[in-house]
Amino acid sequence: MGLGILEDHHLSDVPGTVLLADEGHPSSETNLQHGNGSDTHTILSPQPSDNVNDPLNWPMWKKEVNIIILCLGAMLNAGTNGTLLNASYYAIASDLHTPLTSVVLVSGYNLLAAGCSGPFVCALSRQYGKRPVFLASTLLAIIGTAIGETKMGYKFLLAARIIQGFSTSAFESLVIASVGDTYFVHQRGLRVAVINFILNAASSLSSIIAGQVYQNLGYSWLFHLFQIFLVIQFVAMFLFCPETTFTRNTGVVEDVQVEADLDQGDKETSTHEEMCTYPNDDRPQMSHGGFAAKKTYIQELSVFNGARSGQGFFKSLVGLLLPLLNPAACYVILTSGILNSWYVGSAIILSGVFSGSPWYYSAAQVGYLGVGPFVGGMIGSTVVACFSDSSIKYMVRLDRGIYEPELRLIFMPVAGVASTVGMFLFGYTMSIGANAILCSFLQGLMMFGVVVGIFSTLSYALDAFKSQANEIFIMNMVFKARTQSNEILPHSRWLIIFRRTSCFMD
Repeated sequence: MGLGILEDHHLSDVPGTVLLADEGHPSSETNLQHGNGSDTHTILSPQPSDNVNDPLNWPMWKKEVNIIILCLGAMLNAGTNGTLLNASYYAIASDLHTPLTSVVLVSGYNLLAAGCSGPFVCALSRQYGKRPVFLASTLLAIIGTAIGETKMGYKFLLAARIIQGFSTSAFESLVIASVGDTYFVHQRGLRVAVINFILNAASSLSSIIAGQVYQNLGYSWLFHLFQIFLVIQFVAMFLFCPETTFTRNTGVVEDVQVEADLDQGDKETSTHEEMCTYPNDDRPQMSHGGFAAKKTYIQELSVFNGARSGQGFFKSLVGLLLPLLNPAACYVILTSGILNSWYVGSAIILSGVFSGSPWYYSAAQVGYLGVGPFVGGMIGSTVVACFSDSSIKYMVRLDRGIYEPELRLIFMPVAGVASTVGMFLFGYTMSIGANAILCSFLQGLMMFGVVVGIFSTLSYALDAFKSQANEIFIMNMVFKARTQSNEILPHSRWLIIFRRTSCFMD
C-alpha cells in the first residue's frame, strides 16, 4: 500500500481497498463501469448490478430527494430532539417549581432511551430493512411530542422525552449507512459531511430557535411547532423514501479490490463477489431480458419488503458486538463518541451557567450562544465537503489508482488540535466569567474540530467496513448516548455548586 499506509500481511483482499481510477492499470483490468462527466476515469465502487431496482442505479434526483428527506428526519429526531430544551432548562425549572437537577435529568433519560433502543434498531434494520425502522422512529417522536404538548407538568415532560428518545437511534446511525446503500465511494464525502453537520452543528441552530420560542410563545409551543415538522417529515418519508437496503444476486461484482503479492510487493486488481440468497417468496420478479422488473411507485410505498438477512433476530443482536473485536472499528466508535460527548456536555450546561452571575441571560439569550458552535460546525462541514472527495481523488492518482479508506483520516490532526484547544479554553473562559461572545467563539472552535473529527472517522468506517456499517454506527450511537447520559447527573450537580460560588460576582 502506498502513501505511508501499512501493508496487510494476513489478508489478500483488504476490505475497502479498491481500484478507483485507471491510472497505472491496463484497460483489460478495468473493464468495469465508470462514472459520468468529470468522473469518467473513476471506477464505480461498489459496482452496481444490472437490476434497475438497485439503489445504486437510481437516477440522481431520486437519490438526492431520498437523502434530503432523511436529513430532515435526522435534523428533527436526532439534531433537534436532544437539544430541544437546552436553552430553557433554568426557565422550565422555575415554571414547574422543580429543582434544576431534575429538569436536566430529563435529557439524561432521553439519551438513555436512545442508547437502549440502539441494538433493537440494528437488529430490526437487518431483518426488515431501514424503511420500516425510520417510519416507526418518527411515529414514536410524534407520540412523545403529543404527550409533551398535552399539559405542562414534570411527569408529562419526562414521559415525552423518554418516548422521543426512542426515535433518535435510527436517524443518528442508519442515515449515514443509507449513504453507503445509494452512493458510490467517490460521491459519499459531501453527503456524509452534510449529515454530520446536521447531527452535530445544526443542533446549535435548534437551540437558538427553541430559546426564542420559549421566550415569546411559551413552553407548549416548543412541542406544537416540533410536532408540525415531524408530521411533515413523516408524510414526505412515507411517500418519497423507498427502501435502500438491497440484496444483490450471486455473481455481481461488488468491489474492485486490490490483491497484494506479499512476495513481490506488486498490486494487481481482482473482483470481489458478494454471495447472497433471497428468502422464500422474496425473489424479484424477472422480465424477459433476465433483469428484474422495475418496481412501481405503489410497490415502493410498501413498508416491508421481505427479510434482508438470513440471520435470526437474536443473532443480529449478538452481531452488534462484533465490531468491538476489531481495533479499527473500536477506534471509530470511541473517537467519534468522545468528540460528540464533549460538545453535548458543554451544551447541556449553557442554560445553568449563563442564566446566573455575571451574565443573567434569559432563555432567548442563552439560545443565541448557539451561534458560535453553529458557525464553527458550518465552517468545518464546508471544509470537509469541499476538500474531502477532491483530496481523495488526488491521493488516489498518486497511489496508481488505488483507494484506501485510511485516506479519509487525513483531517484528524486538524480535528484533534481544534477540538482540544476549543474545549479547554471554553471551560477556562467560563470559569473566569469572561465575555459570553468569547465563550461562544471558543465553543465554535471546539465544534469545528468535533465536526471534522466525526466526519473523518465515520466516513472511514463507511468505506472500510461497509458490511458492518449498521453495527458500527449503532454501537457509536449507543456509546455516545451512554456516555452523555452518565454526564448528566454530575453536570447538573456541578451546576448547583457553580451557581453558589462567589467567584463570578461583580
